[in-house]
Amino acid sequence: MTSQLHSYSTSAAMQQALADVIEHHVRLSLTKKGSAFLGLAGGSALAIYKILAQADLDWRQVTIVPTDERWVSASHAACNLTALKSCFAARNLIQWLPLIPNLPPEIDGQTAPKPSAHTAIKALAAMPMPFDVVLLGMGLDAHTASLFPGASQLFAALAPESIISAVAITPKPLPAEAPFARISLTASRLLHSEAILLAITGEAKREVLDRALLRDDEALPISRFLHASDANLQVYWSA
Repeated sequence: MTSQLHSYSTSAAMQQALADVIEHHVRLSLTKKGSAFLGLAGGSALAIYKILAQADLDWRQVTIVPTDERWVSASHAACNLTALKSCFAARNLIQWLPLIPNLPPEIDGQTAPKPSAHTAIKALAAMPMPFDVVLLGMGLDAHTASLFPGASQLFAALAPESIISAVAITPKPLPAEAPFARISLTASRLLHSEAILLAITGEAKREVLDRALLRDDEALPISRFLHASDANLQVYWSA
């Protein structure tokens, strides 16, 4: 395991630092191979992307995929892809990889199709190279992407040697703030990256991180990333 902790006194300082380091990796990738491939978390990380979007880069050569997606239509407020796109609205030449099919704007438990990772697997198969940068977040239950502890699909999603790139996963219980089934990239696909960054804020999450650093435990999904032998994970924390 190789992980390094970067601490900041404010979330704004951490967000700027992360935007700078992602820009650095993108610029390096564009120089070396003419393209860049990013896996980006949603949620509180959105503030980072609004800073990153101001960078003077050749955005036409950048492809972005969410690390996970809620099983909702693109017009739904909970859609990660739509939220990411809004952060980069001025950079409309970015290439985007959706993880779910085009769902109807109005769906409910009776009309929604069963969650399937087919669209995500097909999209990722077209991009077999490693990510240049993956940015992860972490919940107080130690989930990352949509790899929630206790989900029936978690064992396969965390398998370190898995060739599966994405899974349909249903948190149990469903989070009150986003009670939806999900599509998530697997640990093995997310770890297939040149740079892996983890952003967390607050003392409570720092305590969860410290527990996960002690052992690789399926009950703490983030620990699979912290203890991966070939991953150089950089942890960014702010008070």
